[in-house]
Amino acid sequence: MFLDEARLAARLNHPNVVQTNEVGQEGRRHYLSMEYLDGQSLHRLIHRSNKQRPMPLALHLRILIDMLAGLHHAHELSDFDGTPLCVVHRDVSPHNVFVTYEGQVKVVDFGIAKAATGSSETKTGVLKGKLTYMAPEQARSGRVDRRADLFSVGVMMWEAVTGKRMWQDASEVQILHMLT
Repeated sequence: MFLDEARLAARLNHPNVVQTNEVGQEGRRHYLSMEYLDGQSLHRLIHRSNKQRPMPLALHLRILIDMLAGLHHAHELSDFDGTPLCVVHRDVSPHNVFVTYEGQVKVVDFGIAKAATGSSETKTGVLKGKLTYMAPEQARSGRVDRRADLFSVGVMMWEAVTGKRMWQDASEVQILHMLT
């Protein structure tokens, strides 16, 4: 999985996606060097702003729009021969959107992203991603495409507009039951 992530991350080159600087191997250990981002996750910003006052809706939506630009780049990514890679992030949530102190928005953590050409498979019965932002087909361990990421963005937008969590106080078991 690490090598799949490294190969995919190295191909993503967009202002709204965290940049991979280097992929290599030192002895028997592989490494992935990514750009340093000085800022905070959208999750932390929302949490901190709710304690004082809600994040302005216009700012929240601007962040989501920039995040969508990065996701679109990933979704449209093609192989060197022009074959679509069909990249799906599969863990779109406020935790994986980073806002730098300079105001740049970056999608991070493509660690569980899935490309059509990826060699690693998700085991049956293993859910990857945050259930509270997961699309129903992903929760059912079904086949996912870019629409699963867009469902997650829809949940984030709903939360931005209402100022509430989508699933309120429901347990993960209850959420999984509602999604499936």
